[in-house]
Amino acid sequence: MIYPDFISPGALVGLVAPASKISEHYIAITEKYLAGIGMRCIKGDSVVGQWNQFGGTDQQRADDLNSMILNPEVDVIWCMRGGYGSVRILDLVNFEVLKKNPKWLVGFSDITVFHSMLQNKLNIASVHGPMPKNLDKTPYCDTGMDQLWDFLQGNYPIYDINSHPLNRCGKCSGQLIGGNLTILSMLKGSDIDFDPRGKILFIEEVGEKLYHLDRLLQSLKIAGKLEGLEGLVVGQMTDMIDNDTPYGLTEYQIIAKAVEAYNFPVLFGFPSGHGYCNMPILMGQTVEVDVSMEGVKFIYQKK
Repeated sequence: MIYPDFISPGALVGLVAPASKISEHYIAITEKYLAGIGMRCIKGDSVVGQWNQFGGTDQQRADDLNSMILNPEVDVIWCMRGGYGSVRILDLVNFEVLKKNPKWLVGFSDITVFHSMLQNKLNIASVHGPMPKNLDKTPYCDTGMDQLWDFLQGNYPIYDINSHPLNRCGKCSGQLIGGNLTILSMLKGSDIDFDPRGKILFIEEVGEKLYHLDRLLQSLKIAGKLEGLEGLVVGQMTDMIDNDTPYGLTEYQIIAKAVEAYNFPVLFGFPSGHGYCNMPILMGQTVEVDVSMEGVKFIYQKK
């Protein structure tokens, strides 16, 4: 893996909106937050642009992202929000430049498209973590926001996570990959799809019907994407929706049922995703996960 350098106070953060549009309100609170933790920022030309539901046309959003990739002073590319639209600009962005001049890309949800490009095709680490749209949630020490910027300065966390009755106990080590389950399913068969062998897969989801969740998992299963995994880390399944006729299982029960034929450890309830707390994850890094009935240890092997 290629790892960007960890940052120091005074680092320059490039703000982009590569997917859905975002209110200008978030620019002001983002600038205030970054200044408060000793960071500088610059904005993409169309970061508060609008083209239908998107943050500008496809070309405008791609141009903003390319400008941050090419700017040698930018240390972190921080995506303002997810939504939908990242996949539409994938072919318009020159991610290859990051192999020679790596810098951190941060975001989650729809930004899983970019994480998949970086990890699965270019072997570049990136951070699944909070975005400026999450700055409405406070206090920041409880939401994962402060932990994100601590992480980017090289302070690896050790996550101690409460046990869950559906956990499958065991120890595993592997490269951490994944993100939003809908995006991972969409990318199957593409050149940025993931190879499950030797990997620990992280998944999270929001606003899906329960039977859709099962459909997504079954699609990974029949595509062989659960074969060869070292472990599964299940993040937040937020605001899931049942049918008028109940599906009959909870979201975590659906996942447990889908992976019951495999013997890798499974961790439920990792505090990352669309919930109130969204702890940062270093995608592409090797992690060790120890799942027991007493609790879970989630430890990064430092690069």
